[in-house]
Amino acid sequence: MKRFFNCVIIAALTVSGLYAQDVKLGFRGGLNLPNIMAGGKNTPLSEGYSSRLATGWGLFTELQLNKTVSFRFGAEYSGMGGRKDGMQAMPTNRLITEIGSGLGLGMTPEQQMALGGMLAWSESMPYYYADIKNTVKFDYVMIPLLVQLGRDMGTSPFRVYVNAGPFVSFLLSGKQVSKGTSKMFADPSGTGTLWNVMPDEYKYGISAIFPQIEQTLNEPVEYGSQNITGELKSTNIGINGNIGIRYQSKRNYFFLEAGGNYGFRTVQDDATNGSNRIGAASVMLGYAFSMF
Repeated sequence: MKRFFNCVIIAALTVSGLYAQDVKLGFRGGLNLPNIMAGGKNTPLSEGYSSRLATGWGLFTELQLNKTVSFRFGAEYSGMGGRKDGMQAMPTNRLITEIGSGLGLGMTPEQQMALGGMLAWSESMPYYYADIKNTVKFDYVMIPLLVQLGRDMGTSPFRVYVNAGPFVSFLLSGKQVSKGTSKMFADPSGTGTLWNVMPDEYKYGISAIFPQIEQTLNEPVEYGSQNITGELKSTNIGINGNIGIRYQSKRNYFFLEAGGNYGFRTVQDDATNGSNRIGAASVMLGYAFSMF
């Protein structure tokens, strides 16, 4: 969160310092409806997401150039991600890596060979299937630069506007929250488990160093949360925009706006398991006041 607040302070000071004669400082917050969309290399891991509910909030400065045109610049927290429910693909390599990390140090050459064989097997079978609820949560700091066009509604205190422009965002964290209990199936039909399809030579070798492997790969297991920040790119760029209405009270105003954003970069740092882009619709409430 320190990076977030630093971005907010820099944004406010930069704009207000350059255009101190006509600057408003505002806050907005509300709901995001983000989703994860397949992009580029599609696999069962990258497809089938639906939207989830998240939040967004932040500070901005607005420079009014004339009666119609203004610029908005700021920094905000944006919750992103998506969800899948039911039978879905999971990365086998992540599972095998977790098994290996739990073995500790001091493995014999035979044990290392058995684990290496299992890793080789996972490459030939890159994903398995589980019947669970899975939510992917991304936390970003987003810095948008918007050009805004507005028009007063006659002599009333209401004004309508639209804005659009680019953004750059910085990843704070990524988490995969899985809920439910399921066997690890070899295919989406659920007819066989990973243990059923594993070659015998791997079964015998890995059982010697991980006695619970048969139960893990053949019996139902309970799924939980996992930090996936290291698997994601640290930055993204894209475009966003809003349409809104505001109520003006002297030099201050309240507003309601709806809009969305779309990232141009795929979020995965390594496209081995597929690639996805992210975007979100949003509904925001806010308030802005004159700084001078």
